This record gives sequence, structure tokens and C-alpha cells, in this order.
Amino acid sequence: MALLALTNDNLAFFKRSLRADLPAVGSSHLSEALAAALGSRTGIALATRLREDGAEMPSLATVDQGAFAARLADLGHRVATLPALDALARSPDLPNRIWAVLKDGDRPALNAWHGECQRRGIPYVYATTGRQHARVDWDWITVNPAFDGVPSDDGESKLLDRIVGAIRANATSSPKANFDASAFAGHVERLSPEDAHAQADAIFELLYGALRQARRPVPA
Repeated sequence: MALLALTNDNLAFFKRSLRADLPAVGSSHLSEALAAALGSRTGIALATRLREDGAEMPSLATVDQGAFAARLADLGHRVATLPALDALARSPDLPNRIWAVLKDGDRPALNAWHGECQRRGIPYVYATTGRQHARVDWDWITVNPAFDGVPSDDGESKLLDRIVGAIRANATSSPKANFDASAFAGHVERLSPEDAHAQADAIFELLYGALRQARRPVPA
């Protein structure tokens, strides 16, 4: 299941795509099913979550295809073939991607993605594809310098342990995968495309989670 940043622009993109693919399903029912897919009980609950998060540091959600189908069925829609929500979450057209898939050696695309990550203040995570294998890279360099110490504050060894655990857990179809990692930067190479997607999700979630935790106000 793919990971999605919960932003208004991303939800609008999903709804436009779903309306085009499922014209027989009303807009309100699509909104309710999408909310279920993103872990909320209702569309109102999802809207409240977005409002409470604010636009600067939105939360992440795993896209659950089964929950989407089940909620549509509850609302009276039994659709034989549903659009793949994971594909939408990883679409290059998604407004607020959490990582990008780039061609190996495409320096303009790498620079453009670096610039977007820097503008949004998120970790720089991307996958590059070659003829046989894929590779995932990450770097803290695009995060606001005020938060340069976050990986260390979190306990760099603890964060690194979680990253290494995620790498090992998401290399099931990549027996020759190898990695070079720190809490600040690293890469995993010789991955299958499927494993690369899972790796990018998992690594971004860990880095972004540490950043988001650091940016929360301290309770009075």
C-alpha cells in the first residue's frame, strides 16, 4: 500500500481521477470511500484532520484499496474493476509527492525535484531506474537548516536502526540489494521496482516523522 501526504491538492487530484474512472458513483460517495481508504471514518473526519494538521506539515496516510472497495460496497456500489489507488498515490502528476521516480542520470529532473523538496522543507527522497534495477536515495539537505539536528536529537543510532530495519523489511524480492546508510543520507541499490517504491515510502515516513515530531509545539 502506498503512502500519501494528506493535502487538499492531493485529495482534489484523487477525487478528479476517481470521478473520471467511476462516473456512476456520486461525488459524496466517492469522498466517503476515499476517506475510508485514508483511515478516516467519514469525509468530515478527514477534512477535520487536514484542518488540524495545517498546510505546512501535513500528516501521511497509507492508501487502503480494500477499505475503499468495502466502503463503496456499503454505499451500494459494487464495482467490478476499481482504479488502483496506489498508482494514483505514486503518479508523477500528484501535486504534493513525497518522493519521485527519476531516470538515472537525468540531472535536470534531479535538480527540479531537489528544488521542490527544498521549497516544501521535506527530506529529499527519490528512486532512480536503470535497465535491470532501481535505487533509492535520501538526504536531509533540503530540510530547513533550523532542523539539521533532528536526526541526532531523535537519537541518530535509533533512527538509523529503524531505517536499516525498514530497508531489510522491504527488500523481499531484491536478494542482491545492498545499502549505505546514515540517519542523514544514504542509498539502497539493486532493488526491484516494487521494492524501490516500498523502500522510498518507508524511508520517507521515518525521516518525515522525525521532522514532524520536532516541529510540534511543546505542551505548556
